[in-house]
Amino acid sequence: MKIPLIMGPTAVGKSNFAIKLAKIIDGEIISVDSMQIYKCMDIGTSKVSPEARKEIPYHMLDIVDPDEDFDVKQFRDEVIKIIDEIVSRGKYPILEGGTGFYFEALKYGIFEGPSKNKKIRESLLRIEKESKGSLRKILSKVDPVAFEKFDANDITRIVRAIEVYTLTGRPISELWKERSEDERFTCFVLYMERNDLYRKINERVEKMFEHGFVEEVQKLLKMGYSKDLKAMRSIGYKEVVQYLEGEISLSECVEKVKLATRHYAKRQLTWFRRYEDAIWINLSNGEELSLNKVLKIIEWGA
Repeated sequence: MKIPLIMGPTAVGKSNFAIKLAKIIDGEIISVDSMQIYKCMDIGTSKVSPEARKEIPYHMLDIVDPDEDFDVKQFRDEVIKIIDEIVSRGKYPILEGGTGFYFEALKYGIFEGPSKNKKIRESLLRIEKESKGSLRKILSKVDPVAFEKFDANDITRIVRAIEVYTLTGRPISELWKERSEDERFTCFVLYMERNDLYRKINERVEKMFEHGFVEEVQKLLKMGYSKDLKAMRSIGYKEVVQYLEGEISLSECVEKVKLATRHYAKRQLTWFRRYEDAIWINLSNGEELSLNKVLKIIEWGA
């Protein structure tokens, strides 16, 4: 049986879909989410409930503290190990999430690039500190492909792309082509009509605040986690920090999170369209029909 990669934009219903699929095929779910790896960041990252985790085994949640580094290579190495463990127990791995960069590393591997160069990185970070947005401009010139793929706030990957170009003279996007594909995986992209998706995003954000999102951010700050951490600069968290510091009202905060999340969903869909072999599943056609389509393609029961 092929291993399904269930991807899609935020709030489309990936977790619920993966759980139902897992119940049918006796599977275990591996989260492919660059934010859900962090402990103590539950509401803002929309982690599945503890009750759901008791029902279906979930992996790659709460892996590191918010101030710990965790890169894509560490993610891939850990997930490949978990997949082997799940298969050895006679279960079926299901990978579900919305972080395209992580999915890409699993499906197409990671290129063997040059080692990290402390001097180059420190120099680049100084440039960015002196003039915010400078590294994006540099990246647009040395690697337009990576420029389009990386989020404007993802300084870590932007620095790495420029570092690779500086050390090798080749764009990182060109080196990506030298990776080898893992043919065990089949990509599925869940989607729905834009108006329906945006409505679900707005509803999710409202529920996040109703369920204590502000209190979650307050707790993180009281625990000593800096607002400048990469994890704390992510969508939702940075807006709540702005509210707590009196820069914006609560209603403005909620609306800013909704808007940023909708923009993020649009970027996610743009990323997933790059996979020519991905199978797109329209959830508007009904969940049962969508599940049956996935079951047939992954050759469940064959």
